[in-house]
Amino acid sequence: MRVDIGKYLMSVEKPAQYLGNEINSYHKDLNEVKARMCLFFPDIYEVGMSNLGIKLLYTIMNKVDGFYLERGFSPMEDMETLMRENKIPSFSLETKSELKDFDVVGFSLSYEMCYPNVLNALDLAGIPLHADERGEEYPLIMAGGTCMMNPTPMEKFLDFFVIGDGEDTMTLLAETLVKLAGKSKAEKLDAIKDFEGVYIPKLHKGIKRIKRAIVHDLDKTPSYSEQLVPYIQIVHDRASVEIQRGCTRGCRFCQAGIVYRPVRERSLEKNLELIEDMLYNTGYSEISLSSLSSSDYTAITPLIEGLQKKYENKNLAISLPSLRMNTHSVDVAVNISGGKRTGFTFAPEAGSQKMRDVINKGVTEEQIIETAEAAVKAGWDNLKFYFMIGLPFETDEDVMAIYELVKKVTYLCRRIRKRVNITASVSNFVPKPHTPYQWHEQMNVEEAQRKQHMLRDAFRGMKGATLRMHPPKKSYLEGFLSRGDELTGKLIELAFVKGAKLDDYRDNFEVWQEAMADLGITEERYLGARDLEAPLPWDIVDIGVSKEFLIRELKKSEEQALTVDCREECAGCGMKKHIKECGSLTLEKK
Repeated sequence: MRVDIGKYLMSVEKPAQYLGNEINSYHKDLNEVKARMCLFFPDIYEVGMSNLGIKLLYTIMNKVDGFYLERGFSPMEDMETLMRENKIPSFSLETKSELKDFDVVGFSLSYEMCYPNVLNALDLAGIPLHADERGEEYPLIMAGGTCMMNPTPMEKFLDFFVIGDGEDTMTLLAETLVKLAGKSKAEKLDAIKDFEGVYIPKLHKGIKRIKRAIVHDLDKTPSYSEQLVPYIQIVHDRASVEIQRGCTRGCRFCQAGIVYRPVRERSLEKNLELIEDMLYNTGYSEISLSSLSSSDYTAITPLIEGLQKKYENKNLAISLPSLRMNTHSVDVAVNISGGKRTGFTFAPEAGSQKMRDVINKGVTEEQIIETAEAAVKAGWDNLKFYFMIGLPFETDEDVMAIYELVKKVTYLCRRIRKRVNITASVSNFVPKPHTPYQWHEQMNVEEAQRKQHMLRDAFRGMKGATLRMHPPKKSYLEGFLSRGDELTGKLIELAFVKGAKLDDYRDNFEVWQEAMADLGITEERYLGARDLEAPLPWDIVDIGVSKEFLIRELKKSEEQALTVDCREECAGCGMKKHIKECGSLTLEKK
């Protein structure tokens, strides 16, 4: 059933986000469609439309004959108020269909604090929250995304999960739904139960481990050059191409760097071809060369030079969201900036050399200073540094080393040019599943506030430097959800019932605390250290990296011992048992 929102659009902020008529959006004849899915991003439109995974799946799944993938996003508060007052259910953008009219509703989850937004979308749609309460009159509910490397907290709400790379599995899912049009949900689940990366709790839990889906060759994945172009400004308003997937650096805190092994590089020719098609199909004049470590891409220099040569008179802007801390990165940035010097971002992650060795960052203070000075000499006046506090084996001296490093960099850079400003952005470390720190304790709110207070006092009055810090309460809650179990599912539901949703835009901390108290949930259970031998809620997922490797890395972390980059030497993480070509999927090895 189509919902009518037309008369309400002039009463809400940014009404264009609810229209669904963007450039490159699909509008299919429903009489020719055999199966439909709504891909729902449980956050507001301008955040969800910046997600590359949404753009990618939307493009490739809509190429399946007889299948229609539509989109949904969490409404902003003003729109949700109108929807609830006027009994308007959650809807898709393209056809304004109610969510319960779809065969499948799929949630993309890359941030744990969006979990209550999933329940809010179901509640607003009139769909029961629990999977075992939904009959044939309701769609199958699924989820994917990095958060689903630990599916346990959301198991009671979802019928199935897709864990890992989505291109192949989601395309196969679309084809299967078309073939099984009109069949029961049980028949559909039975048909997909052996797909790579598919986890169906009622069929698999306690019976088998689920191997994450892995795309072996990015060159063979379908093109997603017809990216959606919004009519309103979004967070990352540009065309985006993933030039490689995975990372070889082995930073011990980084979940993405571990769960997306091995590194796989798209060929130079394919990247240039994809970018050309993307710019033609979208009209964008800016392209983001996306990956976990873009400057590590083997052909990064010829890729940039190829783009500059082809578009030298067309004012193309090139952005790299992730650069290594070395002078080569500055050279790369100079090449792509075209004379524009907006801001240069570094990620030393820790202030002291000890802590950078603990987390296997592999960068020295000399390299940090050398890179910062090179950036300033090349014309950058605004430098941003990312740090974390609360890392394993950290002392107060290590926290204060953030101040000492920024002070030193600021002094040296302002000797080159007086107007240079350094921004130190400090987040609170949250241990994640499938990393060496999955067993380690997380600092609580009081400890985070104490360390932040130390830094505020140190930075007070410092010229040329600005300190910004992430709210401790949000990191605290993220810790409960990221390493959660079945009881965490009850917490998510109770917090939602009590009013938690859109946590990125509202302070719901007291709501969560009240829910924890009602359930008798203790801080120690979720933020405390874990036994190395005890089973973990996320053991149901086999990411390919062995526990033995993670334990070795945890011990090396304590010893402040570095692990070499995978491109130089195999560290024995276990991936070769799953992909025999592991280590030879970069361009220079191919």
